[in-house]
Amino acid sequence: MDIFLAVSSIFFLRLLDQTLGTLRMLYVNKGKPTFGAALGFVESAIWVVAISQVIRDLSDSFLVVGYALGFASGTIIGSYIESTIAIGDVVIRIFSPQDEDSQRLAKTLRDEGFGVTILSGEGMEGQVSTAWCVAPRKKAKRILSIVSPIIADAFVTTLSARPINLPATRTHLDSFF
Repeated sequence: MDIFLAVSSIFFLRLLDQTLGTLRMLYVNKGKPTFGAALGFVESAIWVVAISQVIRDLSDSFLVVGYALGFASGTIIGSYIESTIAIGDVVIRIFSPQDEDSQRLAKTLRDEGFGVTILSGEGMEGQVSTAWCVAPRKKAKRILSIVSPIIADAFVTTLSARPINLPATRTHLDSFF
């Protein structure tokens, strides 16, 4: 097989394999293990084909480079695809001075259909307000576009959320209360 064709095929197989691997891990971490397992099945089959081509001629460093470049590129592409799909939920915390702007922000977010919990606290320079908003990751940019014009100097943090469903009855917790 022509060396260019061999390196290219290894690169593209590994690119696809690693893209699927990156997505698989992200889906499993987001609570979708069945879909992650299906991706893992395809990923492993592609990996076997790619690695068998490299092992056939380990003395050819171009094959190894094609393999490694496919791995690196697949990681980047998998991460990009996942950020585009935006699986899961995110907790957005908006820290700002406690004033009328923080109340206006909460009202605006609620008017846009987002749930908001406001917590009052004391920061280094006085009273602060923290707005907590849990939303699908796909809507995070929309929330930030609402925050910016109202409180331009807000300090905003995000973290991944993995909601859980509590049992319908809490009889097992009654002894704690």
